[in-house]
Amino acid sequence: MKSYKLILTVLLLAVLLASCNSKNKTKSAETAKKEIVTPAKSPEEMAVFYQAALEGNINLIRQYLNEGVDVNSTDENKRTALMLASFNGHTNVVRLLLDNGADIKMVDDVNRTALMFASTGPFNETVVELINAGSEVNATDSHENWTPLMFAAGEGQLEVVKTLIANGADKTMVDIDGESALYFARTKGHQKVVEYLEKQ
Repeated sequence: MKSYKLILTVLLLAVLLASCNSKNKTKSAETAKKEIVTPAKSPEEMAVFYQAALEGNINLIRQYLNEGVDVNSTDENKRTALMLASFNGHTNVVRLLLDNGADIKMVDDVNRTALMFASTGPFNETVVELINAGSEVNATDSHENWTPLMFAAGEGQLEVVKTLIANGADKTMVDIDGESALYFARTKGHQKVVEYLEKQ
């Protein structure tokens, strides 16, 4: 009987010890997780991030995002990665940034939006992506009061002009000099844009 009690006691102690070890392992894992802090990127590393956005290097952008970079961080001109990717029409990067929390409402140091950057080039797909994400089509910058439509018209981007108009862009808006998108298109010799805007 004593032998049986001794065996039972040893077994109970073994179970208790195993339970304690398991709890300690769980606590250690949780503590380790809390102690892992993503180090802040240096200015040089952030410059690489912004350049990757400008060049459409989606793999490097994804790597930075996985490492915990602030998707809404800004360069010396308050431009975000979203603005830089939009400027060169890298729609896949734009979509990735938006999916990771890029703020569509952010503006640079002259209040230019990502949509304004995209509207300067033949990047209709990017423009559509930004509008669908909630970008304001009639926003104005603080430099000349230019709108996305003025940028597009001045650069002769007919498809972008059409998309902006279809999504509520106001062609009657004027800049600080009283000049409209139609005026920009006309003075720059973008006849197809002129003809389209005159019919709207």
